[in-house]
Parts: sequence; structure tokens; C-alpha cells
Amino acid sequence: MSEQAAKNETGFSGRHPGLWAAAFAVAMCAIAYAEYRGFLGGWRSLPFVAAAALFLIPLTKAANNRQAAAGALSPATRRYNRRMLIWSFAYVLCLGTAMTVRNYLDPQGALLWAIAILPSLPMLFFVWALARYVVEEEDEYLRYRQTSAALVGLALVLLAGTLWGFLETFGVVPHVPAWWVVPVWAIGLGLGQMIMTSAERRADRA
Repeated sequence: MSEQAAKNETGFSGRHPGLWAAAFAVAMCAIAYAEYRGFLGGWRSLPFVAAAALFLIPLTKAANNRQAAAGALSPATRRYNRRMLIWSFAYVLCLGTAMTVRNYLDPQGALLWAIAILPSLPMLFFVWALARYVVEEEDEYLRYRQTSAALVGLALVLLAGTLWGFLETFGVVPHVPAWWVVPVWAIGLGLGQMIMTSAERRADRA
């Protein structure tokens, strides 16, 4: 299927995945700003977060279409994209539940421990999905491409974490919670995929 055919067949899903990713990022930043200004907070934010998470559906479909147009949508890749969508919704759900319980029920003891751990549980599925993709992908180049992009994400996490850690140690910057690791890694993964796609296009033109 050509890229144009994919666009014609799927409508909005034929748009570039980066557009949907940008829409999701803008929506989440807007929600964060509204919470900072006191317009939202606690359970009031949940419907808006859930609505923003819906951008992940066309994002996944657009990614599938782009990969199909490039001949890079293997069955393993399709399953991986679907699992990433499941993980994303599970993470938003668990995080929203934990924040709501904390803000309105004032949990203590074991319940506080449970809701503190809850947003991390989808990460187990996330790591499993990554490992399963490496095992299930039969195309060696696609497997190499994905693992290379993942290494770019890992490099970004290591560099950003080390740099910020030393700046924080010397009192130059404020403390940042450790949960930032996953978003930064995801950004690095996307950058790695963009770099490899750009390199492939240059090679095709050469």
C-alpha cells in the first residue's frame, strides 16, 4: 500500500504520526498549566487527561499506516504498536486513580503504599512488550532498527539524568522526580526512529 493510498483509506489516521504526538503533548501541557493555575486538579483533571489520551489512538493508527507505506509493518510491529497503546491507557488510568485517591481519601499505611506503586505497574507490561517485540520480530533489519532507536532513548536518559543529577547536587537546578525517566526515554526513542528514517531517505536519494 502506498503512502497516499494509506491516507485516502484512513482519513485522519493517514496524517503524520508526529502531528498526533504533538497534539497529545500540547493537550497534556495545557492540562498541566491549568492545574498550575488552579483551574483543574484532582478528579477534575481526569476527564481532560482521558480525552487527551484519545489522541494516542489515531497516533497508533497513523504510525501503522506510515510503517505499512514504507513496507516496515511486520506482524510483530503491529502487535508491538497495539501493546504500546494498551500500556499508555493503562498508565493514564493507574496514574489518575492513584492521584485521585491520594487527594481525596487521604490514604495511610498499606493503601498509601499501594497507590504509590500503582502507576508503576503498567511499566511491567511496557518492559515485557519491548522484550516480546525483540523475540517475535523475524525481520532482522526491523529488529535492528527498533533496538537502535531504543538505545538512543537510553543514551538520552543516561545523559540527561547524569547532567541534571550533578546540577542538582551543586544546587543549580531544582529537584526533579525520578518518574521523568520514561517520558525522556520515549522522546529519545522517537528521536532515534526519526534519525534512522532520515538516514534511510538520504541513502535512497544517493
